[in-house]
Amino acid sequence: MKRHDPSCSSSEKQQIYHEKQRKQLCLLHTLNNLFQRKEFSQQELDEICERLDDRRCFNPHRSWFGLGNYDANILLIALQSRDFTGRYFDKRLPASRIKHDLIYAYIFNIPLLPFTLPFFIGRHWFAVLSINNIYYNLDSKLDAPTKITGNFNAFIDKLLEAGNELLLVVEPENENNCIINLEECKDK
Repeated sequence: MKRHDPSCSSSEKQQIYHEKQRKQLCLLHTLNNLFQRKEFSQQELDEICERLDDRRCFNPHRSWFGLGNYDANILLIALQSRDFTGRYFDKRLPASRIKHDLIYAYIFNIPLLPFTLPFFIGRHWFAVLSINNIYYNLDSKLDAPTKITGNFNAFIDKLLEAGNELLLVVEPENENNCIINLEECKDK
């Protein structure tokens, strides 16, 4: 399992990579925050959009004006290009069913209220990462990474109960075994 263990010792102040929101590029910031470096560029995500649909102006996988607002297809292809996969978590299940030791990162997708066009509802992406066994909210709308205190499963459950989506980022070999199935629940 690829883990986030920055090379600094625990006594040093830990530097966590964190990009802040600009335009509607939250998916770009989410990916870069997830990989803890400038891993992707807007140009690379736009190229993925154009491979899926060659329309440049009205591409259905991003905003019309080239400001970002990329959809889940772009996220999944971007993850695959770096040897990861995304597994949607069924929000009807409790977060305690997640095998956290197999998860590389957690990506949340939150609906935003319409801001200019009444029929347009945007979505906001952000990553949560475990670094040295501490979970951090790396939302690009935050001023800095925020340590998640308390029960991490409760944090997830609260977001899912509010109607948000969760994508578990895993290595491909863990895609089908990162969630505890019913048989495993009975054995516990």
